[in-house]
Amino acid sequence: MMKSANVRHVKWEITPVSLTDEEKAELFPKKDISHQKKNYVSELSKLLKACPYLPINPFREYSKYDGNAQLGEATRKYSMFITMLNLERRNYPMQVSIIATAKVHDLIGLVCWKCTIEYPDCTLKDSVDCYALYIAEDDGEIDFDFPCLDSRETVAKFGFGFLAIVERDSKFAPSTSNHSPTSQEGNSVLSENVNTKAQQQLEGELNKLLAIEAPLYQLYHVNILNKVRAKIEIHLGISGQKIELDPVVKQRSSSTFPWTKQKPATYDMDCVVACDLTETKSNNRAVLRLVYDSTALSSSIGDSAPSQQGTAVWSNFKHHDFEAEQKVAEDIVQKINNILELRCSVRRQEYISLRERKSHRRRSFHLGPR
Repeated sequence: MMKSANVRHVKWEITPVSLTDEEKAELFPKKDISHQKKNYVSELSKLLKACPYLPINPFREYSKYDGNAQLGEATRKYSMFITMLNLERRNYPMQVSIIATAKVHDLIGLVCWKCTIEYPDCTLKDSVDCYALYIAEDDGEIDFDFPCLDSRETVAKFGFGFLAIVERDSKFAPSTSNHSPTSQEGNSVLSENVNTKAQQQLEGELNKLLAIEAPLYQLYHVNILNKVRAKIEIHLGISGQKIELDPVVKQRSSSTFPWTKQKPATYDMDCVVACDLTETKSNNRAVLRLVYDSTALSSSIGDSAPSQQGTAVWSNFKHHDFEAEQKVAEDIVQKINNILELRCSVRRQEYISLRERKSHRRRSFHLGPR
């Protein structure tokens, strides 16, 4: 209806008045264009000709990761605080959209590319390696308690909405240097102390990140060792709620050797009480032991079950031994222990108490009279 209201109908009628050739010539006279310039050059052409060697944007290759220019691709959006800008612009984040498969390295390059376009007066260094991304609050405050994002990781791994790009050598970067003594010996001692403190702080932050990521599900390829030390390949799935044991190859029911069979098993994390590295081999392999409460598997009672049934005994706790590469085994032990420390179940406390009493009895036996 709105379109039809704007339509105007004009009735075409043939006029009975006839015009001569002279009258028609007066209505549409010819114009003289001989005085116009034939070789006209636009102002843009003049500017391009005046600057034949324009500088190439060093970050233009990262423009292909812009999520706004992609259709059908999964993207991630971040509010980016740019610390290289002046004080008036620094407190207003730049909205950046990037494809989810890009790396943190690519995100830094995309931010620098957008910054050169929106803020041409901002001076940036030519390499993305000069910058780092940190977690930030919604008011622009940078959280230096956590290390910068690993440039090799995928951006889809991080779900933070606010980030800050910081020049590594700027005043915003965390400093580890203090006033040094005048003597050369004092300088070396202070440098060692600073490096040690920085390393300890970095290890502490990494442990925090590992504790945060511990409940996330992760799958490991290991070998389970049975009573006769036969190796069976399994998939060990670990999450904050349970541990799953799945054979890699489907076992044959007609096998004559029962120790070569391994059934799928699932253990609730409340039943698990310990995980330790028991053996390190010379071939870069290691053995770890997973201890669980067997009495809790047949009941659905929570952590209060052991206290209701009475004092826990050592025979209630069973174990599984696994063999894997040393690095994989260490990661598994650290992941499970981080989860157990977060849950702090009653069964785990009883197991630790029993283990300490057993160890004390062994020391008393060796140190006693003969």
